[in-house]
Amino acid sequence: MTTGKPLSAYNGIPLENPTVYRIVIGALQYLTHTRPDISYPVNNHSQFLKSPITIHRSAAKRILSYLKRTMNNLHITPGDNLNLTCYSDADWACCPDDRRLIGGYCVFLGDTLISWSSKKQYVVARSSAESQYRALSHLAAEISWLQELLQEIKVKLNSVPHVVWQHGSKCYGFYPSLPCMYETHRA
Repeated sequence: MTTGKPLSAYNGIPLENPTVYRIVIGALQYLTHTRPDISYPVNNHSQFLKSPITIHRSAAKRILSYLKRTMNNLHITPGDNLNLTCYSDADWACCPDDRRLIGGYCVFLGDTLISWSSKKQYVVARSSAESQYRALSHLAAEISWLQELLQEIKVKLNSVPHVVWQHGSKCYGFYPSLPCMYETHRA
């Protein structure tokens, strides 16, 4: 996808044969199970299956090119680090067609990615702070479910989950070992 320029349903020429585009995006949907790094762009393209335009086809080709360059990208490593580290972010009013936000998260158990999501919300957020809170609430539900699942299969976590989120140009985090929230600035 082009950085900084969201896809729109209205800025381009309709494809003469949209079937090929639909087949490619459908195949990429299956690939997202083993390649979470393409989940966001593939799900974004899925919004335009009804009437794709030339810009969508070009962006889909960029996804295929990225996949070709990054073969064997998934790494699952054994280890004794049983900490949940969770990241959350939201993009407020990012869709030019309906102005709804897209929120997402990823959860790591040690160094291994075990859960991720990127989803367009059903409502329009009134502020960037509201969009961040919505994304964090989805992450909190996922953390709660994962903790119950791990407890059920008798996996004991070394500590409570660490949560990191971004708001504007600052990155915030909650680490239970610290008495309060900390913030860092991006370089």
